[in-house]
Amino acid sequence: MKKISLAMIGIMLCLSIAARAEKPDSGIQLPGRLSLEKCIEIALEQNRNRTVSSLAVKIAQTQHKQALSSYWPKLDISSMYSQMDEDPSFLFPEETSLYSVPGLGTVPITVDERTVKQMDRENTIAALELTLPIYTGGIRPAIIKQAKSGIDVAIQAARRTDLQIIYDVKKIYYGAVLSERLYEIGQEALARLNATLKLTEKLYKEGSGSVSKTDYLKNKIFVEALRSGLAPLENNREIAKAALLNTMGQSWTSDIELAATDIPFNPYNATISELVSRSYKFNPDWKSLLSGIEAYKARVKEQKGARLPKFAITGTLWSIDNSYDAGIVSDDTKEGWKAGIGLQFPIFSGFLTTNKINEAKARLETIKEQKLLLKEGIALQIKHIFLLMDSAKKQVVAADDALNSAKENLELNIRAYDSDLVEVQDVITAQIIESFVTAQYCRALYSHAEAQFKLDFLVGSQIRKLLEET
Repeated sequence: MKKISLAMIGIMLCLSIAARAEKPDSGIQLPGRLSLEKCIEIALEQNRNRTVSSLAVKIAQTQHKQALSSYWPKLDISSMYSQMDEDPSFLFPEETSLYSVPGLGTVPITVDERTVKQMDRENTIAALELTLPIYTGGIRPAIIKQAKSGIDVAIQAARRTDLQIIYDVKKIYYGAVLSERLYEIGQEALARLNATLKLTEKLYKEGSGSVSKTDYLKNKIFVEALRSGLAPLENNREIAKAALLNTMGQSWTSDIELAATDIPFNPYNATISELVSRSYKFNPDWKSLLSGIEAYKARVKEQKGARLPKFAITGTLWSIDNSYDAGIVSDDTKEGWKAGIGLQFPIFSGFLTTNKINEAKARLETIKEQKLLLKEGIALQIKHIFLLMDSAKKQVVAADDALNSAKENLELNIRAYDSDLVEVQDVITAQIIESFVTAQYCRALYSHAEAQFKLDFLVGSQIRKLLEET
């Protein structure tokens, strides 16, 4: 009787797993079962945050080109048409002049007051103006240096975005794998307990005496409690997949199938000191701060340049269109050119320049202090995650040993049950323990993998690849 019942347990377990496999899909199906690498590839192509960071790099590059444009001459064409209420004129006052006339001596001649027309009231002027800065007191190269540092900062921000996307995909991908695995463990445990419940019910109702009503009720409590616990596990599966789709830039209506069924366990063979030293080479926040320091140094030079002289070459070509051919718009003056050298030498600005220099220096000292804080902060973060990873590694090893013992305990209880050496309650307990330890083992694997992903994020590169290169 008991041997047949154990066979029934196996058959019902297989039927339960097959029923889950035949569950129809819904939503938009992505092509194939997606590996972690494929999900990362899709996320880097479709995630909106990456598009924003790429545009930020383009903005910084165009700002750098704007700064470089100061080395080119500035050439402007201007044109103006004007009409006055009357022709502009000049009032020539009465004037008496003395002229020496042979035979007559000195003769006074008086010219009466008269109005002289200068130009027609309608006037059009076109001009071509050239300005070429020669020396700007170091302001021009300082601004260009700041713009170049801005590109470096934007690039590091884009790298940080990519690292964040990769970290999120890895974390959520294996979070979905964990959710799926926990749900499968729960389903398997429920199938086992449900089969055992039916066996217990049959033995109880047949009145063989080996199973009492209390045994049956205890078993039923376990089954219903586990059944209620499966609902949140199933929801976690869908939530994890939805989060993964969102990180990949896909619609929430899509459906996704993961190629991975297990969480990898590949411990790093590196020390904290190695990881910290590498982070100062690859961490985008650290490199961005270094670029910021260079920008603030250039800012100080820019402010100091306000005290130095500036030179520029200027030139103008003009043409005047006026119907009048005399006055100030004669044929000789309607077209012309001029060239010159401009010089500006600051003398006193009410201590404005001095205070701007002091402000720039203070900002530079501030970011240098932030550098020290960031250096310690990165080291502390890496140490914290490294210790978490080491702890998770120990949990995985311990959970693996516990899982082997739980499996062996379950097999021994099943054999003892077949030989009438233990009660059905002992088999149920062994099944629950085996499922619980399996779940703990999966959680430990995920904690270890998540710590590794976090370390990759903090260091700014894939640690395993760096270790392989060295």
